[in-house]
Amino acid sequence: MATKKHSKKRKKGHLFGKPVGSVVKHPGAVREAAEKHGVSTKVEAEREAKSPDKHVAARGRLAKRFMGIAKHGNIKKAKGKKHHTRKRVGKA
Repeated sequence: MATKKHSKKRKKGHLFGKPVGSVVKHPGAVREAAEKHGVSTKVEAEREAKSPDKHVAARGRLAKRFMGIAKHGNIKKAKGKKHHTRKRVGKA
């Protein structure tokens, strides 16, 4: 029988076990890039997340995480969208 892994309760304002301020090296970088390209920050974050450059892609993924539009992980859902939990199906 498989055992459950222990999940640590995350502290508010912390990311990857560190305070958010120490994780983000250049706050506002995605916003500045979005203004430069004339698009919204959401569009810029999605573009950067798909970039072949690993540093730019990481910045885009982190921006998506802060905006709450990332797909995986313990991330708040975007407002306006309802999410449904899957029901467990018991053995017959």
